[in-house]
Amino acid sequence: MRHKNGIFVIGILIIFLGSSCVGGKYTYEFDSGKELDFSTGKWILNNVQSNSKIRYSKKLYEESYEEFKKILGDSLIDLIALRNSSLIGPDIKFEPSRSELKELHRNSDSDFLINVRGEIISNNASSFYRNNHSSSYATSNRSSVAIRIYDLKSGTLISSSNANAIDTESHSELDKDGALNWTTRAEPMMLRAVEGLILKYKKHRLDK
Repeated sequence: MRHKNGIFVIGILIIFLGSSCVGGKYTYEFDSGKELDFSTGKWILNNVQSNSKIRYSKKLYEESYEEFKKILGDSLIDLIALRNSSLIGPDIKFEPSRSELKELHRNSDSDFLINVRGEIISNNASSFYRNNHSSSYATSNRSSVAIRIYDLKSGTLISSSNANAIDTESHSELDKDGALNWTTRAEPMMLRAVEGLILKYKKHRLDK
């Protein structure tokens, strides 16, 4: 009976972790371009860069596209669709040169480029709590997101922003209760970080 109960509890935990809200702590920083006018021009969302698994890189692009679409509407251009009608190279750098930006402007007839990069920094904390009351440890899951927005016509960077996400797990021998610590994986936090960062652009847009 105890064995069956244990399996049942583990099953509930898996469901809970898969469907619960993403935790962690988030910080957002703008080096430049916190307030932008999104009312004019055509905006290209580049393919995202990420060191996470392919499915999370795909989700990072989908999340970025969905959130910027809420701001830009039909002015946001999908890069795949753009390549069907324009002579666009296979890769657009995260930090392209001025000449590369101006060339993209000529070839695409677009005005702005949005670049998004996600990074998994550490993924060491467990998805389940540790039940070892005799050890002490501290570890964390961390990820980050960077957004760069360029004016293609002038070939200049007009916005630079970053988001950082962290969730820590720790246990001390002095904690008699065992310190049951729930942690999230770095990948879901990366997705939530990009959503939160783009919401900052929406909040501070000049053309409200």
